[in-house]
Amino acid sequence: YYIDMRPSIIHYTDNIYDGKFDENGVPMISDGKGNLYYSPVNICQYSFIIHAKWLEKRNEKHEQILDACMNILERIKTETKSTVCWIQNKYNKRYDIKAPWVGAMDQGQALSFYIRYFQLTNNEYYLLQAEKIVAFFDLNVEDGGFKRIDKNGNLWYEEYPSSEPSYVLNGYIFALYGLIDFYRVTNDQKVKKTIDSCVSTITNNIHKYDSGYWSYYDQLKKELVRFYYQKNIHVPQMKSLYILTNNKIFDKYAQKWEKNIKPINYIFVKLMYRILPRIRRLVLKFK
Repeated sequence: YYIDMRPSIIHYTDNIYDGKFDENGVPMISDGKGNLYYSPVNICQYSFIIHAKWLEKRNEKHEQILDACMNILERIKTETKSTVCWIQNKYNKRYDIKAPWVGAMDQGQALSFYIRYFQLTNNEYYLLQAEKIVAFFDLNVEDGGFKRIDKNGNLWYEEYPSSEPSYVLNGYIFALYGLIDFYRVTNDQKVKKTIDSCVSTITNNIHKYDSGYWSYYDQLKKELVRFYYQKNIHVPQMKSLYILTNNKIFDKYAQKWEKNIKPINYIFVKLMYRILPRIRRLVLKFK
């Protein structure tokens, strides 16, 4: 995968999702009410962990888990004549998104997994499914999709297709990885143009995610990311984009955000993570 997802195994060993693995080794998470369900994004991210291990050791057990993960994704997908997607049937409180909705991160990571699974099995079915996954990227937010064009003509894929644009950085890049995977295998020139548009969007807007001493999660709430995100998501994503595009702006932010990962900033971010939202609420109250 384009970043090493293996550090995220801590999410399962520490059980932060309050879930469990099913009898075939596929992760399930809690809805907060004691009910367990399959989350597409969690299944995909766990599959990237297992796939990385399989690439190193070609262990049959790892391959069986990948098979099981794919079987669940196939079971919970929504398919039409021309598209495949994974629908979220829960209300998203953070961005006030009423169910049902589809997020770009789920779609992009599923696309990456389908491409890798096609390469693992050489079964054309999964490549055809990948084509249907890509087709869903053309649906605008107002039409039930996650595609958005901003006032400057920049193309966005929303992890959370909120009524007011949220522009979550990591989710957009994960969606982009899916398109890069598809192009890598198919050489589809339409998808290549889309990839170039996405890279241009990130290049034009990456400065908006920089607080000066840390990185922001999105453009709507401007929340500072957690330490884990800075170290294991944002910095590796910038490094991967630099390798993929040779665009020096990504190297610039990779180095800057990595240098920010030091004890004094860590303490400051934990403090500001509590204070900044309260300041914003006060500002809105007295506007």
